[in-house]
Amino acid sequence: MPQLIVSGPRFLAALSTEDGPALPKASVKSAVSKCLNGLNVLLVEDQTLIALDTETMLLELGAETVASFMAVDPALTWLASASPDVGVLDINLGASASFPIAEALRRRLIPFIFTTGYGDTLMMPDVFADVEIAHKPYTREGLQQALSVCLGIDRADT
Repeated sequence: MPQLIVSGPRFLAALSTEDGPALPKASVKSAVSKCLNGLNVLLVEDQTLIALDTETMLLELGAETVASFMAVDPALTWLASASPDVGVLDINLGASASFPIAEALRRRLIPFIFTTGYGDTLMMPDVFADVEIAHKPYTREGLQQALSVCLGIDRADT
């Protein structure tokens, strides 16, 4: 069943063990670059481990919150009442693609990037030819680069 995973400083502070927080706050936002400083991110990724890893990277890049979905319909339902600042969309979601989410974001003028593990063999619709793509496996720096271009941020500014 698709699920919503919301994370951010308050969420991570709630995670704890008997010895204290599971992740010290300093480690969550320790990246030098904060291209997502205070932004709310929509993440659509159908692979749980990749989603969790990407959430961590987005938080390290300064995101305030990350709302994660594994499928198109729950993400579109959430978008009907939410306003993320930027989207990170895995193109291939198993039996479907994230293009309907991309269309909804574009209609609302919300910037987004695609992620994919398919390299140069990807068949991208012409309408999305201008969208930045982070190729898997991506690093925090690769994600930062794609997001910086998407958001119109000069790397010297981050």
